[in-house]
Amino acid sequence: MIKKVRNFMEKHHMTEPGDRIFLGVSGGADSVCLCLVLAELSEKMGFALEVVHVEHGIRGEESRQDAAFVQQLCEKLGVLYRRRDVDVPAYARKNHLGEEEAARILRYREFARAADGSRQPGRTKIAVAHHMEDNAETMLFQMIRGCGLDGMCGMAPVRTDDEKRVYIRPLLGIGRKEIESFLKERGQEYCRDSTNESMQYSRNRIRGRVIPELVKINPQAVAHMNRMAENLSELRDFTRQAAERGYAETVKKQEGKILVCAGKLMELPAFLQKQILHRAAGEAAGSKKDIAAVHILSVLELSEKQTGTSVNLPYGLVAKRSYDWIVIERPMDNRPHNVLQEISHGQLADLKENRTGRLDIKADGQSFVFRVFEFNGNFGKIPQKMYTKWFDYDKIKNGIFIRNRRPGDYFLMDASGHRKKLKDYLVDEKIPDTERDRLLLLAEESRILWVTGRRMGYGAQVTEDTKTILEVTWSSHMKVRPCGNDF
Repeated sequence: MIKKVRNFMEKHHMTEPGDRIFLGVSGGADSVCLCLVLAELSEKMGFALEVVHVEHGIRGEESRQDAAFVQQLCEKLGVLYRRRDVDVPAYARKNHLGEEEAARILRYREFARAADGSRQPGRTKIAVAHHMEDNAETMLFQMIRGCGLDGMCGMAPVRTDDEKRVYIRPLLGIGRKEIESFLKERGQEYCRDSTNESMQYSRNRIRGRVIPELVKINPQAVAHMNRMAENLSELRDFTRQAAERGYAETVKKQEGKILVCAGKLMELPAFLQKQILHRAAGEAAGSKKDIAAVHILSVLELSEKQTGTSVNLPYGLVAKRSYDWIVIERPMDNRPHNVLQEISHGQLADLKENRTGRLDIKADGQSFVFRVFEFNGNFGKIPQKMYTKWFDYDKIKNGIFIRNRRPGDYFLMDASGHRKKLKDYLVDEKIPDTERDRLLLLAEESRILWVTGRRMGYGAQVTEDTKTILEVTWSSHMKVRPCGNDF
């Protein structure tokens, strides 16, 4: 087991000497196994190990006993132990999520916070104990929900999120029976989570009912599915490279528009055509989240239509055939009715080129000053005042609207893309109805970057990877009541 895991880690370049690994340990068989393996490999491979245990607030005394078990295990192994307490039921109710999804979000949030807050030397990585059956379960779950190639690739051995955090899965080449045999040989006990037996959770039904039936048909079913995931991942990488080349050859950008050469597009394989159009529509919108396959097919059909034919897309976009081009843009009459000012991406780019300059904007009797400058990494200088905010310039893709609220507005809450409706935030903050319509927002389409004088959203926050700052200073005659911290 030890040798097999090490070989897998080295094959996928999971660690380097000097790394610091934050390992999520629930107390179950999988994470306990990985804890034992990494504790033994840490000295041999030159990385430091810390354990993060998340107490979900679901199972009462049973889960508190799990936390104590993990702490004792860490003391026995000489590994630093960190406990994080969360309230999954409350979070699920507040965000209208199932407890299974809420637990996953909070668990990864705490892993990320532990790694981000580390003051120890070495590059941080987050390790989780997914194994081959988990990967097969994920593939089935994605498939029945209706996924594309990405979904069928299952879990990646190494994954980097939007904030450049690195997640590793050292047990992804190991089966559940191997894990149990390893623990038995070591005489190592582990905890059993009673919620894993509940069939109210979709993944539990796949794990407890579907996969066992597949194994009865073919004992190698799980191994074959994992091998297929590897093959599909290689295919995905190949198609991404091909799509990148195809995009460069068929697509060009103008101010506020994406133009796709229909003739060149139709020379490519059908799969690449869809990939290119999906990326083009996403860049025009600033997000791919609501652009579905049906929208891409309707755009693709324009390649066979005459000039002037058009289709509507999410985010107020329109795609139309114009001679040999498919033009994707947001017509002026599709701009939100309550936009007071628009700062285009071109204006922001001009600010970046002239770093000593500033852009002064007036909107509804209120003033905004925009500046762009390099970030030196000093987080202590980030303004804490409610009228000045710093944003990551490179995370703002399509300019900014200064406007009032409208239906569908939302904040991004975390790196996973989870949302909170602006309406719910205003209610939570007890902002009177008479004041809500007067608030000025900085927004990219429906995504709120900043409620002036109050909260910022997550999407454009400054991080360790920020290279360029967009500073926005706002002044108003309106009085603003104090509020909580940003997301």
